[in-house]
Amino acid sequence: MNFSNLTYYKLLFLFNLIIFSCSKGDSDSPNQVEPTSVVKYDVSISSSEGGSVNTQSGTYTAGTVLKITATPNDGYEFIGWTGSNETSMEITITVNSNIQLTANFQLIPNPEFTVTTTAGVGGIVSEGGTFSSGTVISVVATPSEGYEFVGWTGSSEISSVLTITISSNLNLTANFQEILPESNYYSSGNLIANNNISEWFDRSIDVYGIRLLVAGEAGGQPKVSDEFAKKVAQVFKLLINKDAPGINQVAQEKMIKILLGETGFHQGFQTGQRIGYGNADQYSPNPLKDGGCSGYSGLCSLEDSMVLRDMIWYMSPDNSQRKGDNDIVEVFEHALHTLQSLGTRGAVDGSLSALNMSEEEDISGTELFLAMKEAVDNGVFGIDDYGGDINNQDRWPLLLVEYQYLLTFGMWEVGKELWEGGSLAPEWSDSANTPSGIQQNNPLGYNLFNNYLAPVLSKPDLSVLRSMFQDNDGGQSGYVPD
Repeated sequence: MNFSNLTYYKLLFLFNLIIFSCSKGDSDSPNQVEPTSVVKYDVSISSSEGGSVNTQSGTYTAGTVLKITATPNDGYEFIGWTGSNETSMEITITVNSNIQLTANFQLIPNPEFTVTTTAGVGGIVSEGGTFSSGTVISVVATPSEGYEFVGWTGSSEISSVLTITISSNLNLTANFQEILPESNYYSSGNLIANNNISEWFDRSIDVYGIRLLVAGEAGGQPKVSDEFAKKVAQVFKLLINKDAPGINQVAQEKMIKILLGETGFHQGFQTGQRIGYGNADQYSPNPLKDGGCSGYSGLCSLEDSMVLRDMIWYMSPDNSQRKGDNDIVEVFEHALHTLQSLGTRGAVDGSLSALNMSEEEDISGTELFLAMKEAVDNGVFGIDDYGGDINNQDRWPLLLVEYQYLLTFGMWEVGKELWEGGSLAPEWSDSANTPSGIQQNNPLGYNLFNNYLAPVLSKPDLSVLRSMFQDNDGGQSGYVPD
């Protein structure tokens, strides 16, 4: 019993010793790891009025990388961050402390611009001022009585009321012009006695842009009759009839302006048509010879002040039988010479170059010359009476005038009615006395006539002409001034 108790206590002592030794050794072991705590931070991300940010506020673990974008609303702009020195709208931050970050925005300033308005003579304009960009305003030009608005300086708009969205400074001037009485280009006047014209001409008639100069008793010749002068005036009215089929009135009015010298290739010089008694050789001195004008007081200065083509003869020796049809040809042919030399060129678009007959320019490539050359080459237009040489440039103006008159008689089919025997061959071929014949044998002439002459020249009614020009100087003109 005693042994057993002793043994028991020894064993208990050894057991405690062992346990104590082991516990102490474990607590000092270098391999033991203490647990680490997680660190987190508060991040506050916000925006001012006028925009937003894409990242929410919250608690983030230390070391978290955040990409933050500030986005302005329409009409606002980003101006920077509170809590950061960055200036970009997109920033990247690493969370390593508590953060308070605010994206700041402001309204975009609206620029202002000045509109300055002035008015020219003859009207007023609404006031300008200073306006914010994008403002819509109206500027109104108002003409005074007797004036009309004609446009803006500072704007290509043609309306007198401008609606403008402001985006820059503007200087606007409203322009006006006086309203002039509308010109009546289709006007014809009375036969006027005028001893101031010259010693050769003592009367005149203004008709559709042309001044008829009527010879009085001079140079040993009787005066031209008043009635014949009125017949000539009436023929011009029939040739420039705005109501005739196919007439382009705009182009025809331009032809009248050219005849008047208001515009065109002889601007500043009105067209004249001289009317004499017999022929130039019957006058003493001959007024048409070089220097002949000096034999008649005032004639040279008259000729310098106008553009003149040729003559119309009242009692031409070529019409000794006094036939009415011959009088028609005399007046008709030379009236066409005047119109086609001094009026039609420039009336229709393109005709200024197409119908050029200038003696100072090379006209060998014009539509008129090429049409005439084709007529000569095809045997339509015979030029033997004009020297017979198409290459003689000195003859070109005369040839071109004669060609247009013959072409016109053929296109209007009056040559076969008015020429003796219905023919002018070989000067003009019988094959070209109708439009179809000209189209076949002189197609360039056919096109030339339809493009440039038909729109401005009207075909007179042959029966009307024959009532005006009767045998033995009979008939009445029917001329009425308007």
